[in-house]
Amino acid sequence: MLWRNDEVPLFISSFLFYISSYRYWAVISGFGEWVSLGKLGGFNSITTESALVALNYMVFGEICLIATYMLCQRQSLPVIKPVGDRSFLLWLYPKAIAFGLICLPLVLYIRVRVNAQAAAGKSLAFEVSGYLYLFPMVLVGIATLILCVWKFGGFSSLQTKIMAFSILVGVSYYTFSPTSRFQFLGWMLASAIVLSSSFRPKTRLIIFTIVAVLAIGMFTIAGAMRNTNLAEDAVNQAAFERAFSAEDANMLDGFVMIQQVYPERLGFSWGMEHLEILMRPIPRSLWPEKPVGGYMNKLNITINKGKGTLGISPSLIGSFYAEGGIIGIIFFSIVYGKIFASIVRYSTRINPFGSILVRAILCACLIPLLRGGDLPGIYAWFGMAFWPCFLVLWTKRKYFRQSYLSTRRFNLNNLV
Repeated sequence: MLWRNDEVPLFISSFLFYISSYRYWAVISGFGEWVSLGKLGGFNSITTESALVALNYMVFGEICLIATYMLCQRQSLPVIKPVGDRSFLLWLYPKAIAFGLICLPLVLYIRVRVNAQAAAGKSLAFEVSGYLYLFPMVLVGIATLILCVWKFGGFSSLQTKIMAFSILVGVSYYTFSPTSRFQFLGWMLASAIVLSSSFRPKTRLIIFTIVAVLAIGMFTIAGAMRNTNLAEDAVNQAAFERAFSAEDANMLDGFVMIQQVYPERLGFSWGMEHLEILMRPIPRSLWPEKPVGGYMNKLNITINKGKGTLGISPSLIGSFYAEGGIIGIIFFSIVYGKIFASIVRYSTRINPFGSILVRAILCACLIPLLRGGDLPGIYAWFGMAFWPCFLVLWTKRKYFRQSYLSTRRFNLNNLV
């Protein structure tokens, strides 16, 4: 981070530390308990020994992933100068504002419809349209775009600033809830990347630390809010306990469970879970027999009389393990490390606005991706959250490239 101004290894190692090593320490120190599903699913109780085995796998996968990334991505990332092209910003900002103002009431309407279908007894996993259920995630992409435009001086009048701020407030309101907390976490991380892009690495580290503490606090408060019987003071106390015990970061527990599934109860998927990413966009109405995602669904372990699904995320390394055991961990850790490095290197070959937008998207996607679990569902999250950003990057791809080539390189001096 200090040498190359590259935040990706820091984010990966910090998040994996919290969900693996810290989780292990918190439980064995008596600050938390391992996840227990009781008699549901036939899983054995998690022991300290089995958790330590899973922890070793996770650390090994982290080493392979970060080492590959650092070997492939050796460029120093520039300190961005937030001076935008006025013609480009005049083209983008009215579209971003209008789209945000349209989407806020539309998201409210869609949520009401989804809740009504769920209240009528329909399964969110099998009987409600995935496109309808995931559409509210577009708020993350809208917030990221508006923050980028604001950072580069696209909102020059008080009126546009008020409208942009109102949209950001609306996004915060809609995403701060027990069911939307990963959306909230995603756009907070994207905002930290955008807002800190013009500062030097040491200052960015301070900003990231503040945002991380704030994000974990808000995330655990949203998790504690699932218990509607708690008073306000009790919610704050429960949130502190959840954060300290990493109760919401129980991916190490999920890895132990997935080791009890593969290969004894299910065969290794050998890349099929990644191939399912291409099948997930096909509506179930057109393909009623489309295979379900997630090992819990494949084992037909459900709750609420078969209407709800269950799952403890095993981390991205756990998803690699399900693909092929230790071979899957090595292979996919190397592949993902190269992909992450390619994305960051691409961001250095386009103009500052596109560069910071690409890195903000990547870092926002790291959280749900490293959490792991149903990979096709996670990639669906990426598409539904950031398709407005992808649309801008695609339609203006020539502009981003040409405007970069027509100007001097970003300021690489005094990174540290």
